[in-house]
Parts: sequence; C-alpha cells; structure tokens
Amino acid sequence: MNAKDVLAVVVSYNGLHKTRRTVDALRGQVGHVHIVDNGSAAESLNVLDVLEQEPGITVERLGENRGVGHALNLGMERATQIGCSWLLTMDQDSVIDGSMIQAYQAAVERDPGLVCLSPCVTKNGRKEQAATSVVGYAITSGNLVRVSLFDQVGLYDEGFFVDCVDFDFSLRLRRAGYAVHRVSNAFMQHQLGEVNEVPSFLSRYYAEHSPVRRYYMSRNFLYMMERYLLRFPVFILKLALSHLLLLVLIGIYDPSPLRSYRAIGKGIWDYLARRDGIYRERPR
Repeated sequence: MNAKDVLAVVVSYNGLHKTRRTVDALRGQVGHVHIVDNGSAAESLNVLDVLEQEPGITVERLGENRGVGHALNLGMERATQIGCSWLLTMDQDSVIDGSMIQAYQAAVERDPGLVCLSPCVTKNGRKEQAATSVVGYAITSGNLVRVSLFDQVGLYDEGFFVDCVDFDFSLRLRRAGYAVHRVSNAFMQHQLGEVNEVPSFLSRYYAEHSPVRRYYMSRNFLYMMERYLLRFPVFILKLALSHLLLLVLIGIYDPSPLRSYRAIGKGIWDYLARRDGIYRERPR
C-alpha cells in the first residue's frame, strides 16, 4: 500500500470552506481526491469549482441530495475505475493528521490481512491515543477500506440516507468474518453535530442536530435493531441505551426539543410504514 493506491471520497453538502480544509489535509497523502456533492448551494459550489482545477482532485455534482451512502458508492466506483485498491471515506467536516495515511500504511505492512482501518479522533484539540485494537465499528470519516472487500460485503446501504450507514457497513463486514482495526497513531479531527456546552462526560451521547437529522437517527436505529439484534445483541443493546439517554438529553439541551421529538416520532412512524431513503414531507 502507498499513497497512489488510495482514493479519498469526500461527501460534500453546503460545506463552504470546511470542504477545502478537508481536502487540503488529504493533499499529498492520497493518490486522488474525489468530491461527491449532494446538491450544495451556489456558494459552496464555487469552492468546489476552484478545487477542481487542482491536480488530483475531481468533483462529481449530483444536483440534489442523494444521501451519504449513494455518495460513498460513487466514490467506490471511481476508485475501481482508476485502479485504486483502497478507499478512504471522508466527511467534509473532518481533517486528518499530517501522518494519518502513513500510519495506516505502516499498519498494513505489519499485517497485510487488514481490510478496514479506523483512526483515533482528536477531541478538544487533544490527541487521545489508544492501543491498536479491534473495535466494533468505524465511523464513516477517516475509514480506510480495501476496495476488494466490497465484492464480499456489498456497497453502502443507500436506504439509510444519512445515519447508521457506517454502523451497517461495519456489522456486515464483521458478519462476513472480518474485523475493524483502530490504528493507535492515526489521528483525525472530527466534529459531531453543532458546538454546544454539554458537559464532556455527556458529549459521547449528545450532539446538537437538526430535527430532520433526529428523524434519520430514530428511523435508522430501528432498522439496525431489526437486522442485527440476534447477530450482534450487545452492540444493538448498547446503541439502544444510548438512544434512550439521548431522548432525555434532547429535552435538556436541544434548542427546539419539541420539534426534535416530533421528528423522532415521524421516524418511528416511517419505520413502521417500511419507508427508507430521503425524508419527505407528505400531505396531511
């Protein structure tokens, strides 16, 4: 594995200059950066127009929001087309450390059987180093996946649209007999939700999100429980407890808790109605 073997797909949606910071950190560490834009407004598209003029960067404009899973799948297709053997999946609000890919490369050299690598996330400007270990899942951003793995576990599930895309992929990978490895000296800055004043010990369970995002979180969790409760009961029960705690914290910290609770109710209703994909308002 070397830098030329890696394509980084960056999912873009009204990221403005966040997307540039993400791409700037990737520059020189990967062989190619492919930005998939989910229907951003003109100002963000102007940033992408400038980035596209730089070598090693391509932009795919979808013109509408097709979801995270769809954008990641397009990145995988692009990696296959240009002959990259590794796919690095990135959110537009994540910035990798200057030696993250080098750390991944060293890990693969030590163990050529690795197929899915995850970084340590920098919190509040501090690098919280952890021992290299097998973990239950990898968040989408910063996840390095061997392209050949998709032939065995399938593509990202586009029905989730936003939330749980990473959980679902990680559990399918584990079900196929593989493991997710966290690399101890690979670091990435990542922001979950909006900045808020939640005590640090609760930040693992609560982040400020829009009501629409709450809809996806509740609906998709129920699909996850349906699919994986019997195969991965501990993982799903932990996820369920975190969702129950989140319901309480929304009432305390959300700026519009009633709107969030209504969106959660709508997510539950749509799960029962077997709806997936993008959230759409329906006539009453």
